[in-house]
Amino acid sequence: MDASKLLNIASEYGTPLYVYDAELIRKQYHELQEAFSGFSHQIHYAMKANENPEILKIIKNLGGGIDAVSPNEIRRALAVGFTKEEIVFTPSCPDFDELSFAFDQGIHVHIGATEYLPFILKNYPDVKIGLRINPGNAIEGNQKIATAHNNSKFGIPINQIDQILDFVGQGLQVDSLHLHTGSDVKSWQDLARSVDAIFDFSKHFSKLKYIDLGSGFKVKYHKTDPDIDLKSYAGYIENKLKTISNPLTIKFEPGKFLVSEAGVLLVKANVVKQGYSKKFVGVNSGFHHLIRPMYYDAYHKIINLSNPSGTTEKYDVVGQLCEEDTFAYDRDLPQVRMGDILAILNAGAYGFSLSSDYNMRDKPKQILVDKDMIKLI
Repeated sequence: MDASKLLNIASEYGTPLYVYDAELIRKQYHELQEAFSGFSHQIHYAMKANENPEILKIIKNLGGGIDAVSPNEIRRALAVGFTKEEIVFTPSCPDFDELSFAFDQGIHVHIGATEYLPFILKNYPDVKIGLRINPGNAIEGNQKIATAHNNSKFGIPINQIDQILDFVGQGLQVDSLHLHTGSDVKSWQDLARSVDAIFDFSKHFSKLKYIDLGSGFKVKYHKTDPDIDLKSYAGYIENKLKTISNPLTIKFEPGKFLVSEAGVLLVKANVVKQGYSKKFVGVNSGFHHLIRPMYYDAYHKIINLSNPSGTTEKYDVVGQLCEEDTFAYDRDLPQVRMGDILAILNAGAYGFSLSSDYNMRDKPKQILVDKDMIKLI
């Protein structure tokens, strides 16, 4: 999206403001479809990344499904028009009432702890379930978003297979397996180790319909960040499928990959302040709008839309909360002046969905740009 269009949007709607590019979402979706075209697969958008109904409609029109993690996400997906068959529910440490809600709605559920299996066997003996496993796969990268290592809360450790099979012997019906390696995956080989684990685990179950490999498709925040070699990863999965006798569909649950690059957060420079040894750009936003830099030490590129050819200076870009609240440290930017509009890139995922009204500050507006259409959503 060009700078002039973003500046016009900021002028019309004000800031702070999230702007999403529908065409970029479609591009990312089609990239995955093409990469995995060699075998039966389904894409379920992890809607926790961005739950806006207009974005969900884009996914639906592309033919995708939904990965939901709460009853309210299920409700929103159904309200947008997804069928129960197009939704999978992968909760973390849910209450029994949440499981009952999903089962009663006819939603397929991935269970991540053996401690839930007696409840299911007693109350829903005829329901087929999926099992989320933890393959014990330690990867590099940010450990806050690594979800398949031995110390992760997510999934059933694979060494609990005997307990699972005991419940299967009592009538528990397992028709699918699920895992998610993490979100800061450095190479497709990291994902492949999880694939090995879940395919080995699958040999214990004779009536599987699908294996869900989650996501882990890295988004480049830095120019130097590695790309995931989707072609090699797809080839590895395809070869694995050839080793088993029963045909299986492979599901994926991308969130960030589909929507991160499609979103920018537009903010205004309220003040450019000289400190003891550095300059601060104080913007009309903060971690209540985009928490990733403070919570994950995540890098987001920042562009000065108002003065792109200005002399480069070094700034800390900070928010207006009554907290340490920093988007970027020692960032080289074209000279920033009071009133300039800055664009924080790669903000389409886990931006608005993690926002709050902390300090009683309003949440940003959201805009969808779809070719020539600009819509407040």
